[in-house]
Amino acid sequence: MEAEAIREAMMACVQGGLSKLEVESDSLQIIRMLCGEWKIDIAVDAIIFDIKQLVGQFQHCVFLYTPRHCNKAAHKIAAFVSRVGGIHTWDDLWPEWIFDILASDVNLTIRL
Repeated sequence: MEAEAIREAMMACVQGGLSKLEVESDSLQIIRMLCGEWKIDIAVDAIIFDIKQLVGQFQHCVFLYTPRHCNKAAHKIAAFVSRVGGIHTWDDLWPEWIFDILASDVNLTIRL
């Protein structure tokens, strides 16, 4: 599911016209496969192939491993989408709970 989420996010970034991308994931295995450090698992081979093709759409694209405790917002968003389903995009106005998580990640006491 992590690889699928990365692929979907990258396709949205291409459609949005972004040229520089940093992809963070708490899946060390997926990140190492994308960086060529681990052999690609057959279960995600097609998805990894798609992701590597999408990389060419960006001027700059890197894949970074970020432990879950350092990436609370992404984890909460993934849990939200798993729970309610569908495709969700937020341009300038994010739900309050996302702002609160991001603020806590940088130790801000601002709450909406």
